[in-house]
Order: sequence, then structure tokens, then C-alpha cells
Amino acid sequence: MLAILHLILSLAVTLLYAFLGTVPSGFLGVLAVAGVFLGALIAWIAVFLLFLIVAMVGFRDADPRRMFKHRVMIAFAEYYYCLILRVRLVVTGLENLPKHNLFVVYSNHIEACDPMYLKMVFRRYPVAFISKEVLFKQFLVGDLLRSVGNIPISPVADRSALNSILEGIKRVKGGQPYAIYPEGRRTYSNNIIPFKPGSFKLATKAEADIIPLAIYDVHEVNRKGRILPCTVRLHVFPAITAQDYAGIDTVELAKQVETIVGAKMEEFKRLYPTPSHKA
Repeated sequence: MLAILHLILSLAVTLLYAFLGTVPSGFLGVLAVAGVFLGALIAWIAVFLLFLIVAMVGFRDADPRRMFKHRVMIAFAEYYYCLILRVRLVVTGLENLPKHNLFVVYSNHIEACDPMYLKMVFRRYPVAFISKEVLFKQFLVGDLLRSVGNIPISPVADRSALNSILEGIKRVKGGQPYAIYPEGRRTYSNNIIPFKPGSFKLATKAEADIIPLAIYDVHEVNRKGRILPCTVRLHVFPAITAQDYAGIDTVELAKQVETIVGAKMEEFKRLYPTPSHKA
């Protein structure tokens, strides 16, 4: 809907210029009209980005469990990360989406834009993220992240990182679902690295459901020289409930979820091979 609105408004401005403005003849005229259309399109995108910033920063103190800001973010994600970047998002396992907000998503981590695709799938939930501390130090970005409930975490396992997890546990118990990347860093590939057991305390201490998730081929979006559209695949697994993991320590739980996600990634590789797999 947002994309259609932008196109209609851009076409309207372009036609207005073509009928009322001074348009050069020949090839220069074609370039002028195309330039007006592109300029109008960029202007509408800029207006939407300004609205996004105002919505996030202007209401930074609003309860992050309310869906308004999350819907704005999802609208931007669908427009930019799917339409502009020409990405087709294929999701399986939608029947496994939770029926409540007491859950934590555990996913492999390929690229910085992974959270945007996850948000599109969990569009009915105010999912926030445990994110790298350095992101919160960037101008405006930190305000945007905090406004929807994201929590910064230090890359070092120190007191600050522990406090971030404790804050996350409190919020999960209060009805704020979270997502965390247990690998601890991006892989830039479809290969996963060991899941860190400490990240699972966010779910176990809150007695929340664990939702394993596999995301595939996100690095293909940024592949150098890509011209054609690409496909990103995402699979939602059935929840591992508090009853299911009762009596299991976080080391074993991390291995269990890593195995579940890893098996799906290998299946994706067999079914949907890409050139990067040969590297």
C-alpha cells in the first residue's frame, strides 16, 4: 500500500510537470520527465523516513509493547527491504507462531538487516531485540532502537552484559517478547556457528517459550553485482515450552536449538543452492 501511494504521488507530480512545466524536446525531455519522477519518488521516501523518526523519537517514552511504532517499522521494512531491494520473503512454519507474548525468538544471524525480516514475520507481536551496544551510540539510531524496547548489550561478558540480560528477563515476564541472536555475531553466510548458552537465560529465567528460527540467504541481498531479485527464506519452528526444557541446563539447551536450526539450514542448502555455497 505504501509503495502504491508513493508511485501514484510521484506519477501525479511528473504529469503535472509534463503538462504545466517547460519540457525540453527529444531525449532531453525524456530525461527531464524521468528526473522529475525519480526526484518525486525520493522526496516521498524522505517524507516517510522523517515520519518514522518522529514516530519513534517523539514517542520514545510510550510503552514499547504497544503496536503503533512496531507497525510503522514493519511498513518501512516491507517497503525498503522487500520492494526497493527486490527481495521476496518466503516464510514457512507460520502455524507455529505463538498464541501469546511470553516468548523469546532464537535465530541464526547472517546480516544486519535480519531483524527487519523477522519483524515482518512476527508482525502481530511487539518483538524487540537484544542488540549490540555500539548501535545505541549512533545519532538517532539509539533513540529509534530504544523507543521500540530494544536493549543494548556489551560484547564482553561483564557486569553490564549481565544487567542487560536481567532487564530483558524482567521485560519478557512483563509481556514484551524478545529476539536474540545466540551466535553473538553475524556470519555473512548460511553457515551457523556455536550458540552461546548464556543467551538462553533470557528465556529460561523468565520461563518463556523458546521459538527457534532459521533465516536463509540474507547475505545474497548484498551480493556484489546482484541484478536480479533474490529470495530470503525464513522458517518458524514449534515452541519449546518451559515444561519442555525443565531440568535442562542452558548448555544442553543451546546445543538442542543449534541442532534444530542447523538441520533446517542444511535442508535449505540442498533444496535452494546458491552460488555462495561453492565458496
